[in-house]
Amino acid sequence: MEVRLGTRNRIKSLIDAYKSFTKNKSAAFGLWVTIFYILLATVIQFVLPLITLRESPINVLRPPRLWPPAYWFGTDYVGQSTLADIIGGAPFILETSFLAGIYTTVIGLIVGLVSGYIGGIADNIIMWINDTLLTLPSLLLVIMIATMIKTTNPLVLAGVLSITGWTGLARAVRSQVLSIKQLPYIEVSKVLGLGWSYIMFKEVMPQLIPFVWINLILNVEGAIYATVGLFYLGLMPYTSNNWGFMISNALSLGAAYGTNAIWYFIFPTLFVTLFMVGLIELAYGIDEVVNPRLRKV
Repeated sequence: MEVRLGTRNRIKSLIDAYKSFTKNKSAAFGLWVTIFYILLATVIQFVLPLITLRESPINVLRPPRLWPPAYWFGTDYVGQSTLADIIGGAPFILETSFLAGIYTTVIGLIVGLVSGYIGGIADNIIMWINDTLLTLPSLLLVIMIATMIKTTNPLVLAGVLSITGWTGLARAVRSQVLSIKQLPYIEVSKVLGLGWSYIMFKEVMPQLIPFVWINLILNVEGAIYATVGLFYLGLMPYTSNNWGFMISNALSLGAAYGTNAIWYFIFPTLFVTLFMVGLIELAYGIDEVVNPRLRKV
């Protein structure tokens, strides 16, 4: 009977959380934008053969038109469909940014959790290393390493993007842990003789889940900006359908083709901007849901 009641309470809590989440306009908007981009990088890839055009000097940088669908966003600098370029570049952007967000969040969570809970000399040493890395010019460091490696492997590039990005989260998590471990139920767990690993991962870490989720989403958003920026600057191997390269090409071709290049610039820029805005709104929406004091009246 107790098990059934516990299951019902959990289900009711999930339903209440879902209702609160969907009622929040920022969270709902961000969620649907994120779902759209995930579909763009997965399911919509199957329509690529239908909208791919052969290279044609006659169709270079054509403006958008309703028919055929391949011309909805116009054409690029070799006469191919801009819509196909955007869809073809979505998987790399999403895979790299989500992996970088996961790397950054997991490392920052573990370092901050261990440092804050253990305390003492170990905490001082970990935070000294963390703060030293925090003072490094992370953008320049990422650019230098990415330029030397020159990889288009999402696993490797995500690792480069997250090389120092976890340090701010680690310090924030440590501050949260220092407050949580002073709570009465944590002291009771210690008195009962529960191990430090059990208390840290079973009692303390669940309290950090909303905070960690928000930071994960914001880390993904930052990784999108960094990934597009590296390709925009021309520091990575050339890929014609990468959104960063598309924006860079559009700007460089503008001088030669004038206003004809504007559409080739607008659409990849809009897709990057919408994705980043959606993730920011999703993070803020989650924050408002889990922190009632932040909710708009």
